[in-house]
Amino acid sequence: MDLRPPHSAPARWLAALGAVAAAAAAAVLALALSQPSLGLELGMADTAGAPPLIPQRHQGGSVMAVLAGLGTADGLRMELRSDDLAPEPDTTFPAYVDYNRFLQRQGEIAALLQAPEVTLYGTQGSLQTLAPAPRRLDQLPWQFWLQLIVSVAGLVVGGLVWIFRQQDQASRYFALTGVGLYLSAGSAAVYSTRELALASELFRALHMANGLGTMLFCGAFAAVLLHYPTRLTRLSLGPLLVSVYLLLSLASAAQLFDGFDTALRVPVLLGFLATLGLAAWQWARVRQDLVLRAAFQWFLFAWFVGSGLFLMLVFVPALMGRDTGSAQAPSFALFLLIYLGVAFGIARYRLFDLGLWWFRAWVTVISVGSLVALDLALIAVLHVDRALALTVSLLVIGTLYLPLHAWLWRRLTGNEQKRDPIAVMQDMVLSAHRGPAEAWSDTLRGLFQPLQMERLSPSPPQHRLADDGLTLELPADRLLPALRLRYADHGRRLFSPHDVQTVRTLQMLCGRIFAYGEATRLGMEQERQRIARDMHDSLGGRLLTLLHLAPETLQPQIREALDDMRLTVNCLSSGGASLGEALGQWRAEVDERCDSAQVQLRWQQPEQGPGLDLQLEPETLLHLQRLLRELVSNALRHAKPTVLQVRFMLSGGALSFSVENDGCRLPPSGWKSGVGLKSIRYRVETLGGQVSCQEPLPGSVRQTCILPLMPEPVEPGTSGPSAAPADMVDLPKQALGSPS
Repeated sequence: MDLRPPHSAPARWLAALGAVAAAAAAAVLALALSQPSLGLELGMADTAGAPPLIPQRHQGGSVMAVLAGLGTADGLRMELRSDDLAPEPDTTFPAYVDYNRFLQRQGEIAALLQAPEVTLYGTQGSLQTLAPAPRRLDQLPWQFWLQLIVSVAGLVVGGLVWIFRQQDQASRYFALTGVGLYLSAGSAAVYSTRELALASELFRALHMANGLGTMLFCGAFAAVLLHYPTRLTRLSLGPLLVSVYLLLSLASAAQLFDGFDTALRVPVLLGFLATLGLAAWQWARVRQDLVLRAAFQWFLFAWFVGSGLFLMLVFVPALMGRDTGSAQAPSFALFLLIYLGVAFGIARYRLFDLGLWWFRAWVTVISVGSLVALDLALIAVLHVDRALALTVSLLVIGTLYLPLHAWLWRRLTGNEQKRDPIAVMQDMVLSAHRGPAEAWSDTLRGLFQPLQMERLSPSPPQHRLADDGLTLELPADRLLPALRLRYADHGRRLFSPHDVQTVRTLQMLCGRIFAYGEATRLGMEQERQRIARDMHDSLGGRLLTLLHLAPETLQPQIREALDDMRLTVNCLSSGGASLGEALGQWRAEVDERCDSAQVQLRWQQPEQGPGLDLQLEPETLLHLQRLLRELVSNALRHAKPTVLQVRFMLSGGALSFSVENDGCRLPPSGWKSGVGLKSIRYRVETLGGQVSCQEPLPGSVRQTCILPLMPEPVEPGTSGPSAAPADMVDLPKQALGSPS
């Protein structure tokens, strides 16, 4: 799915959003710096109505002196009160009458600060005379910066969500919450961190903007829950909710109520309760949907923790008559928690279905913001030259950006243990003897760790995500079947567009590798058929001619050579056979040889079992048949047996067979290695097995081979993976098998 806004490039929208955010931050900063300052650090007295306090430095340290009033050279003078410093007037003066009186005093104090010089008066007379000057960056307190960051973060996160989901109603309302948070926190950043006073009309306008932003935030967030993650009703209640709260804000500004409790705090609390109800309704809708439930769960956590704590710390105590103005600025950090939570949820659970585009845009915004913030800090705090500050900022941010970006991506998407696709492909190629379909399925399990994997019919036309990322569908390609994967990383994450790109490339490469392997196999098969025909037509005919012309003393050796040739030709031309079919052919051959030697044959083999259906490759079939022939030949040639017992068993994923005979004149410990023994060991080790020999009774010998059902070829001279039974001894190389 293309998540970019239609008819516009994301880069253009991001650039516009960056410009708006920068202008918004600059407007708040410029307004705060334009106010006259005396360079004071004032504190509120413990007693209500008492004058504020000002630190006075002395030789032995500093003490807090009472700042009783201000005066100018032309005789204007005004007494000061601690509540003149109230950071949030609607909590200190909840009634409109007291609030208006406070604004009037603010205007009078601000007028005094416009004078060229201002004299500070204490209880004992004049303290000092200062010249007001515009505020500097280093004079802005941390509360200002915190509220500025929160306001811009809300604007940016809301704007990013809207940019990538312009057609979605929930994203529009979420963007409105960002605008509301900017108005609320940005205006509060200016008036709540003022040094002493603001012009009354400016203060009133900023406070109205704060109330408007609060109401807009509350109404818009309730509208978000009407549409996210599902639309709860067909009625257009979102615009109605936002309009009601905007009207309440205008009514508060016009002072149509008796105070801020009725006009502001009660509607906000009611809105919070409404969001609780809407959240419960949405939860009932999505509780059975893994994707929506995971995203909505994190969304609710961020929203209710942030807004709930803010209400408990600021609004509820204010309704109970407590002045919580000093707690408001730090409490704005809780709204930052809300938007950081939404950001985390988008990255991990794809809230609003934004995915990788959103993450990259947000990392870019953070990086640019960090660069600007560090640059300003170096200039304002350390008074570093601007050029040097920019150089240092670029160096620091550039050094931290790449590792931090990679770490965040791994943490947010849950891909810490995701395997490298190239390593996975190498494993698949090395294990291709299992067959392309099985090797491809194991590769996908190792790469994505899905909870479910099944074949698809019919094949989808292309690689695609389904069920909002729960499912990844793969089309058939040459030797690879169409598959459906569900619940990536054991259900901890969703499939992403990046996964689609990865598996598309991997399937293309692996399909070509398997096609090359299949072509190689077909070429080898054709070459085997050609060799088998040449041997049958040329060598077979000559051996038959020689058999008819040779004396009787040489005819047995010629017949044995002819049998070997037939065995080789049959194995090359048959293309392999099942173990059950091979056992039937081997029994017929051994039975014929025992009849010729007048030896009784006792043949035992399993009549049924999954191993009998195992298809043996021509090379494996040839090794097994020649191995059995060599064991039988040794028994018939080097002993005087009356009974030959051949036993085949399938157990523990292995094939074991033994050849036991009586009439042995020499115990196994006295045997010497010859060509026959070396040939037996070579074939057994080539098939990845073991061979052993024992003397069950005096004068008898049992030779046993244990081979894995799916042998992994190993180099001769190394031990195979299977173990012999406890009662068998793996004889030394120089004492293995019957003498030859």
